[in-house]
Amino acid sequence: MNAEVQFNPQGAVEAQAVAGISFTPEARRLADNNIVGLAPPSNELRPFTMIRAALLDHARATGTRVFAVTSADPGNGKTHVTANLAMAMARIHPTVLVELDLRRPALGERLGLPGDYAGVEDYLAGECPWSATRACIEGLDLTVHRVRRPRLDAEVLLAGDALPLALHNLQATQSGTICLIDTPPAILSDDLALIARNVDGILVVAEEGRTAKAALQDIAHTVSPTPIIGTVLNRSISQTARRIDYGYYQSGYQPA
Repeated sequence: MNAEVQFNPQGAVEAQAVAGISFTPEARRLADNNIVGLAPPSNELRPFTMIRAALLDHARATGTRVFAVTSADPGNGKTHVTANLAMAMARIHPTVLVELDLRRPALGERLGLPGDYAGVEDYLAGECPWSATRACIEGLDLTVHRVRRPRLDAEVLLAGDALPLALHNLQATQSGTICLIDTPPAILSDDLALIARNVDGILVVAEEGRTAKAALQDIAHTVSPTPIIGTVLNRSISQTARRIDYGYYQSGYQPA
């Protein structure tokens, strides 16, 4: 760890770190959580490299770089898709992965990130600088900003000035970097609407046989005028030539 952060029993930051941490994920932890971004090329990785190619094409054509990933319901696989897509992207392109599901964070646990440094929620609450929430992933051009602990006041934190400032500074200082944001499911709160106004586009993860068309229409209404730039069909139950079967997950990307 490059700088020390101390927390009191209530979780408030007492000493502000400025450098974040450097971190090497454990291969076993990633495998247990179906995260294949650091693994050798395989059928498991290929769907995410296909989505990566489509997203990079979109970014180059439009000049946009900050994209949120959401779903209609919990359990559709949005965090799985976001983490794997970020790692696949970072193999060839500078990438930042930001967790903004403040109510039910999962990214830190899935990646095995330590809990003894500041989280995104601490920055949004004005308790530390943005740089203190940074985890640089060894072996990839990837920076992760994860949520350390759940917050019930998520809408208050997301509605403040801190989030747009962080994303604006990222675009201003990290030319060309792609930013992927793991958001809450749309159905649970209005958090997605607060996030959507600060991003360039939305990727929607849908689960075949579970995600209703009406739910996807509701997401489009919620995030408007921010465009939905594509959908990821997860856990597909059908077979088409464009989908890759790799065990538990099957994903197909369709541009909007």
